[in-house]
Amino acid sequence: MKNFTRILTLLIFLLISISCSQERENNILFGNLSNLPNGIMYLSEEQFFNKIDSVKTVNGKFEFKYDNNEDNEPRYLVLNHIDENGIFRFIGFLTKGKFKNAKYESSLFLSDDSIEISGYLIDKTPKGYNFNNRSKMMTVSNDIKAGYQTNAMFHTDGDLFSEINKDSYKKILDKIKEFPNSFHLLYQINNNRNSFLPDQINQFLNVFKGDITKSETFFKLKKYNNKREEASKLTSPVLLNSKGEKKEVLDTTFDRNLVVFWASWCGPCREEIPSLKKVYEKYNTSIDFVSISTDSNATAWEKALEKENMPWKQFIVNEDSKEYEGVEIFFQLSNSIPYSVLLDKNMKVLKSSVGVMTENELEKFIQD
Repeated sequence: MKNFTRILTLLIFLLISISCSQERENNILFGNLSNLPNGIMYLSEEQFFNKIDSVKTVNGKFEFKYDNNEDNEPRYLVLNHIDENGIFRFIGFLTKGKFKNAKYESSLFLSDDSIEISGYLIDKTPKGYNFNNRSKMMTVSNDIKAGYQTNAMFHTDGDLFSEINKDSYKKILDKIKEFPNSFHLLYQINNNRNSFLPDQINQFLNVFKGDITKSETFFKLKKYNNKREEASKLTSPVLLNSKGEKKEVLDTTFDRNLVVFWASWCGPCREEIPSLKKVYEKYNTSIDFVSISTDSNATAWEKALEKENMPWKQFIVNEDSKEYEGVEIFFQLSNSIPYSVLLDKNMKVLKSSVGVMTENELEKFIQD
């Protein structure tokens, strides 16, 4: 009987331990905003449409339990609220960083173990933004109480990676030294990895310290950067063209190649096409024009080609294809489209540009 009691006690202890351990796997977010109306608070990843969970708000209070991503890395979170009258509220937070030398607020924060949001909401809806009085932009009055990851993010200037130039390298390196375990910095470096030289990426990676150096994102970036260092061995990518044939993208018989990345769903990309047509008419004998779609839907791409009727070479590649990483490295591909890159006859990248260009801007781009 004594042995049975001991075994039973041990089992109960193990069950309690397992239960407590499982509970600790969940991160917790508490909220108490005095003037928040009753309604529904939504917790989403990066943007409202990627919902993780929703809870009722009563007397300004709400609580979420959530996990990190599948690799157990922190993810960007955002809060939005819809009250009982259908008013949608975007919720932002005060930061210690700056954007263009002015104070800035962030709607994003990172999934730390424990987060506390308190105070009251300040209406900062710009004039002319409020669609039929159905949406508002709000800022929480008090600083968010979170862990290391959000703190590091909120002490990083909002434009640190928005305009990368010759001064950016040192600023980013100094910020990593200040927060050597910051996933926000690692994510942003990874997102902009083709904007830095391989040696600069190595310098960044060498400064990170702690668990972050064992993360999947750190490992993938290091692996990708090693491939970039071998990029001189890469040949012109071979992709599927609009005729269903696998062909080399670049033609080295031309002095220069203009390659434009676009997609059928990208409004600014479609907006740029008339200007590209005019420039093509002037320069197609000396410059080879190429468009590469990043569409994941080949049918949508084909319909867009039929409508736009672009007279130059057309190719397609997407993030899920085996050719994508080679294309990304070769053309120093940006995360944003339209993305234009100019190469010489030796397939060396001369310059690149993100965003829509006018006819004059395109001419200047290919001539200078």
